[in-house]
Amino acid sequence: MSTETKNCARCKNNFALDDDDLTFYKKIEVPSPKLCPVCRRQRRMTWRNDLTFYNRTCDSCKRGIISIYSPDKPMTVYCQKCWWSDSWDAKSYGRDIDFSRPFFEQFRELLNEVPLMSMVNDDGIGSVNCEYTQNVSFAKNCYMGAMSWKNEDCYYFFEISGPEAKDIVDGLDIFQNCQTIYESIFLESCFKCRNCYYASSLVECLFCYDCHGSNNCFMSYGLRNKSYYFKNRPYSKEEYHKIIESYHLDTWSGVQRAEKEFREFIKQYPHRFAHIRNSVHCTGDALFNCKNSTYTFNARGNEDTKYFESGNVLKDCYDLCTGGETSQSYEGLTPDMDYRALFTIFTWKSQETTYCQDCHSSKHLFGCVGLKKGEYCILNKLYDKATYKALREKLIAHMKKTGEYGEFFPSHLSNFGYNETSAQFYFPLIREQAIAQGFKWQDKVQFTTGKETKTLDTVPDSIRDISDTVLDDIFACITCSRNFRIVPEELKFYRKMDIPLPRQCFFCRNQARIKFKNPYTLWHRQCDCNNGNNIYQNTTTHFHASVRCLNEFETTYSPERPEIVYCEACYQSEII
Repeated sequence: MSTETKNCARCKNNFALDDDDLTFYKKIEVPSPKLCPVCRRQRRMTWRNDLTFYNRTCDSCKRGIISIYSPDKPMTVYCQKCWWSDSWDAKSYGRDIDFSRPFFEQFRELLNEVPLMSMVNDDGIGSVNCEYTQNVSFAKNCYMGAMSWKNEDCYYFFEISGPEAKDIVDGLDIFQNCQTIYESIFLESCFKCRNCYYASSLVECLFCYDCHGSNNCFMSYGLRNKSYYFKNRPYSKEEYHKIIESYHLDTWSGVQRAEKEFREFIKQYPHRFAHIRNSVHCTGDALFNCKNSTYTFNARGNEDTKYFESGNVLKDCYDLCTGGETSQSYEGLTPDMDYRALFTIFTWKSQETTYCQDCHSSKHLFGCVGLKKGEYCILNKLYDKATYKALREKLIAHMKKTGEYGEFFPSHLSNFGYNETSAQFYFPLIREQAIAQGFKWQDKVQFTTGKETKTLDTVPDSIRDISDTVLDDIFACITCSRNFRIVPEELKFYRKMDIPLPRQCFFCRNQARIKFKNPYTLWHRQCDCNNGNNIYQNTTTHFHASVRCLNEFETTYSPERPEIVYCEACYQSEII
């Protein structure tokens, strides 16, 4: 039951805080938030650049590098090897607190001086050949992707976590034990699959949705432990392969036909209100083995989390965009293996850190940047334990007077323009809208147009007719006109999987996947079972007999969407 109602300082909508919320804020000793959950998420995302990359020079070794920071940004940027090396000390940038000025201004000044990682990854340290990746660790041979760990041979991906996540192209939200996967969303323990969604334990399946424990299935929905099925009907092995051959999935035209047919096909069946497995007392979507987690999305093994997305094994955390093996943390981007990370950006293996960025294997930090194995520092200046604690309390009191404490870093101080960040993926704005709402905008985003050497309408329809000379060609995306190329390992994968060359750039393909998957938003709805529609007729008798089911739930399917949405009981009566 709600115990407090507040008005969002940004969107002016009311939002509720319940007993659990207030207990959590009291436990971590922060005031309740001024912004609603949606505006808090948007603000965090304005500090997260996942896929906008630039050519830049390392300010240490002067080598040409790839960076998430554009060359015109006035920060010091090091390549990964220089940043992780012992050749510099972030404490040398330490400064005193100025209690006559807002804290966030002082933190921004520190950010402008302390060397930042060109890309947030451990390439050359814990990862191998992963220079063109962001927010990636313990990986090998990965290219043009973001937000992953323990994966290998992956290209054009977003949110992949191992172990044994290998040989994946155009994947989104792919979990452990997935190998040889193409153009898929939210899979676990799948092998040699393409265009599969919200599924697990599949082998050699194509265009399948919400299927589990099956193999050799094509264009099907809701299957369990089936083999050689097409459009939810069984066929002999020979018949099944003839059907697949008739679709010519080695061709671009054949894939376009199959995709259109598949999306219409799955609308005929009732959809589960949420993809939640082996979880108790949870609301959200795409959850495995979670407990007491609400407004949580794309997670495994979480407990007592709220307003969280994309990560594994978190406990007692609120308002995080990705993270793993973390507890008692709040308002952050990718805290990994952290304890009490409050208002942090890319802190790993740290404890008791507050308002920090890129601090690793550290503890008891406040307002620090770039520290490795640091302790008892404020604004990168080292103190003894007693002085640190006294100054920390004084600084918190100062920030409460300025209205800063308890709020994430403001968007107007972000390292990035709004259009460079993940906020643009999930809350798209045009330049004028972003500026009017107080966000920054990057006018010089690095990409090329008009440099294509061959038009896509001259490219062979089938991958079987593509020669190695395609690696020398430059194409223009059919959606945004951005130039793109095919890299050797990518071509090798397409040939192995008999997949035609893409006609869109990676950015447009990724945006299409994000649009296709269910959003990180919940709507309150009633079960559609026996609601008077004639699209789907039940095949069994349900507990509510012939009248409409009265069960209600929180779901990522908005009321305006065309899918038929069932509660858990009605869904299991029909699908399982």
